[in-house]
Amino acid sequence: MIDPIAAKIVCQNPECQAPNPASHNFCAHCRTAIPKVYLWTVGEDAPSLKIGQTLGNNRYIVVNNRVLLDTKPGWQPDVIDRVPEYITPYLRLIGHRPHVPQVYGMVTLNRSGRRSSTIWLLEKAPIYSEGLGAALAGKVMPELSESWKTAGSMRQLNWLWQIANLWDSMQVEGVSKTLLQPELLRVEGGLLRTIELMQNGASAPKLAELGKLWKSWQKNARIGIAQVLEKICDRLVKEDVTTATQLIALLDEALRTVGQKQFLNCNYITLSHTGPTREQNEDACYPPSGDPLYQNTGYDLSLAIVCDGVGGHQGGEVASSLAIDTIHRRIENVLDKPENRYPDSIAIQIENSTCVANDQISLRNDSENRQERERMGTTMVMTLISGHEAYIAHIGDSRVYRITRTGCHQMTLDDDLATREVRLSGVLYRQALGMSSSGSLFQALGMNSSTALHPNIRRTIVDEECIFLLCSDGVSDRDRVEQYWQTEILPVLEGKVDLATACQRTINMANTHNGHDNATVALVHCQVKQPVEAGQNTVLQDFPADAATFTHSDTLLLSSPETERGDLDRQRNRTVDASSLTDKASTSLTAESKKPLIIGAIGLILLMAIGAGAWFLSQSKSTSTPPIDTPSPVVSPIDAPK
Repeated sequence: MIDPIAAKIVCQNPECQAPNPASHNFCAHCRTAIPKVYLWTVGEDAPSLKIGQTLGNNRYIVVNNRVLLDTKPGWQPDVIDRVPEYITPYLRLIGHRPHVPQVYGMVTLNRSGRRSSTIWLLEKAPIYSEGLGAALAGKVMPELSESWKTAGSMRQLNWLWQIANLWDSMQVEGVSKTLLQPELLRVEGGLLRTIELMQNGASAPKLAELGKLWKSWQKNARIGIAQVLEKICDRLVKEDVTTATQLIALLDEALRTVGQKQFLNCNYITLSHTGPTREQNEDACYPPSGDPLYQNTGYDLSLAIVCDGVGGHQGGEVASSLAIDTIHRRIENVLDKPENRYPDSIAIQIENSTCVANDQISLRNDSENRQERERMGTTMVMTLISGHEAYIAHIGDSRVYRITRTGCHQMTLDDDLATREVRLSGVLYRQALGMSSSGSLFQALGMNSSTALHPNIRRTIVDEECIFLLCSDGVSDRDRVEQYWQTEILPVLEGKVDLATACQRTINMANTHNGHDNATVALVHCQVKQPVEAGQNTVLQDFPADAATFTHSDTLLLSSPETERGDLDRQRNRTVDASSLTDKASTSLTAESKKPLIIGAIGLILLMAIGAGAWFLSQSKSTSTPPIDTPSPVVSPIDAPK
C-alpha cells in the first residue's frame, strides 16, 4: 500500500521524467505542467479496490473509493482492440461531454487463486481536481438529489433540462436508465454530470419513470417553480408527455420565465497573434483583435467568433476574414429584433449564416480556379449569449471551453478523423490520435457546397459565473488549455486579474508552450446575479394559453452537439402539440380567485390606453423613419467543382 498523499507524479516531458509531489502544478526541474488525472473505475471488481492499492505496475494509485490517480499521465494507457459492449456507449456519446465521461484505458487486476479481471478507467468523470484545494482533490462531486434542496429555481430547472436533453441519445444507446439512478447523477455547479452509464436491460424505460423520480424531488422545489414542476411530473406519469421534445419545450418555457428575473452581465474581448514561427496571421476574430473590452447587460446580445484560416498566403486570411464579416453581420442584423430571439430562430440564423459564409468562400475559390488542396477555407467557432442561454457553434477544430471555479470543460468536438473514428468505429480516443492523419479535418468552411456542411450547434443554460474561452488550435494544441486554465483564466473569476490581462497571458502561454501556429483567443466573462428567492411572492403559473403553438425545432436539434442539417430541416416545421398539456384556466379558478384577475385586466387595459395615447402624440411630433430591410436568411448553395 502507498500513502496517496505522498504520491509522486512523473513529469510528462520525455526529456525530464522527474517525479514530483502530487501537490505540484509544474515540474520542479523543467517547469512542464503536471496534470492531475483522476479516473473513475468501472468493472466487476472496481468496488473492491482499497485506498492506497496500486494497479498497472504501480502506475495507478487508489486515492478514494473507486477513484485512481495516474502517476504517469504522459504515457499511453493500456487498451485492447475490441472493447466490451457495455463500454461502447461511452464512445458513441463522446459528443455529450462533459455530461458523459470518456474511456481513458484499462488495467488488468490479478487476483491470487482467481482469474484476472479488467478494470476500465473513465476520464473527465465528476471528480474534483486540485483546483479547489487538496482537501477536495480526488473526491466525487455531490449527487443532484443532495444539492437540490439548496439550489435556486433557475438551477433546479437547468438540471432537469439537461436530463431531458440527454434522454433521446441515451435511449438510442441503451443507457437511458442512467438518468433514473440518483447515485449516478452528479452536479458541478449548474452542470449535470453522470459518473458512469447503466445499461437498460431487457426493456427501455419510459418518460413516466422519469416523472416519478422528479416527483420525489418536487416537494423540495423552489416556491417559484413548484406548481409548474408538479404539473410536468403529473403529465409525465400519466403519459400525457411521451417524448423528450415535448418535455424540453415545457422546461424551456419555465426557464424563459425564470430567466427574465436573472441579471446577466457579459464582458468580452479578443486578441490574435501571428506567433513566433509564422510569417502571416491567417486567424481572424470578432470583435476585432485589440478592440477595447465590450460589455453587455441584461438581454443585449454578446457575440464572439474565432476563425482559423487554411490555404496559405492570400488564402487562409481571406477565408477567415470573409467568414467573420459574413456571420456577425447576418446574425446581428436579424437578432437585433427581440421577436427573433427564440431558440428556434437563433439556431436557424446561426446555421444559415454559417452556410452563407461557406458558399461565399467557395465562390471565391471557384472564381480563382482553386482546386483541391489549393482551395482556401477556415474553421469557425462562436458563442452567442442571449438572455440566460449560450449558443455554441463550430466547424473544424477551433474550440470553446467553459471555465468555472470548479473546472474547465471542452464544449466542442473537433471535426477531425480521430473523433470520427471514436464515434463510428468504437476506437478509444487516445488510440485514434495515434493513427495517421488523425488531425485531418473532414469539414471546414469553403471547401465544399453548404449542402454537404453540418454545423455543430449546441445550447446551454447560463446560471452561474463562468468564462467561455474560444480559441484556435494554436492555443489548444497539446492540451495547453487544460494545463494552464488555472493559472491564466481562473484568476479572473477570483477577482485577481482583469479580462484583458488574462487574454494577453493566454496568448503568451500559447506562443511559449506551443508556438508553431497563429494564436487567437476570445474570452466571454458571464456574471450572473440571481433574484433573492427567500419568501418569494412570484410563482410561475400554468403554461400560457398559446403553449400549444410554440415551435420547438431547437429542442431535439440542440440536445445533441452534433446537429445534422437534414435533422434541422425536418424539424423546422415541427410543432409541439401541448394542448393536452395545458389545463383551461377557467376550470381551475374559483369565482373568488377570478376577481383579482378581472381587476388586474381592467387596470392593464387602462394602462395600455394611456400608453397608446402618449405614443400617438409623440408620433405626431416626430418624423417617421422607413424600416431597414433585413437580408433574407435563405441559403443559395453553390456547388463546389468536382
